[in-house]
Amino acid sequence: MNDKPVICLGCAFWDTIFKIDHIPSHGAKVLPEKAVQAASGMATAAAATIARLGGNVEIWARIGDDPTGDSFLHDLSREAIRTENIRRIQGARTAFSTILVDRFGERLVVPYTDPSLDPDPGWLPLDRVREAAAVLVDMRWLEGAKALLAEARRHGVPTILDADVAPPDELREMIGLADHVLFSEPALLSLVGGRSPAEALMEVAPNLEADVAGVTLGAAGALIWQRGASADELAAFPTIPIHAVDTLNAGDVWHGTYVYGLVNGWNLARRVRMANVAAAMKCEHFGGRLGSPRLPELLERSRALTDEKTT
Repeated sequence: MNDKPVICLGCAFWDTIFKIDHIPSHGAKVLPEKAVQAASGMATAAAATIARLGGNVEIWARIGDDPTGDSFLHDLSREAIRTENIRRIQGARTAFSTILVDRFGERLVVPYTDPSLDPDPGWLPLDRVREAAAVLVDMRWLEGAKALLAEARRHGVPTILDADVAPPDELREMIGLADHVLFSEPALLSLVGGRSPAEALMEVAPNLEADVAGVTLGAAGALIWQRGASADELAAFPTIPIHAVDTLNAGDVWHGTYVYGLVNGWNLARRVRMANVAAAMKCEHFGGRLGSPRLPELLERSRALTDEKTT
């Protein structure tokens, strides 16, 4: 196992998640069946996934100097994540979300980010990057992400972008900065309108500097393009069939598992298959990132998808 740290930078949210029967289309009072509160956000959930799989991981992010920030840090203290490089900004509010999850596992997310969360990345301990196994960034703190990706590339440290929905100009800029560019389906299609995910990926990927580009497709698995493979060929990776209870943070669990596999020497096919299974397993549990699996559970479940030896 690689003992070097993975650095995850970006989104830090405090989520309140309600399980309900259905999401109303008009004003109503809805009584939830369950409720969970948890530290979340794309980079945060990916870091928690890496930690649960047994990886060495730290999160670089911004939160407010407020009670919600206290709750965020307390919740992460239950996971094996280094948090000393989470900056608390005086006078700012920690980002938070209210999320409704219906009986089919689909969700309605209402996030709020305080504009007074200082975006200046000048405090980041970039001298630590040369010792990292990899860095993962999301699209929610671009100033920090750009600084971290540039420093990682300078030291030859692998870089991964969680390319989720963002303004198209920002997304186009960021996808040119990482070695592994991994899109959500809506983000990819926002760049190439009127195409299937496969057509969109084949249009976008060859023009990147990335070694790997891919798109996650939920229950349909993932499509992956790899530099050096056939110029007109994508690899399709299915996932396991499940009954989805909660799809929240599934993509973040996917990215965290992919990065864990990357730094621990899994080949591309294995890390994508494992990421598919981990994301599916998460969807079987209510509570966002809290449904991410431990490594023994993931290895056992993955045997339903692949015949490769995993022990």
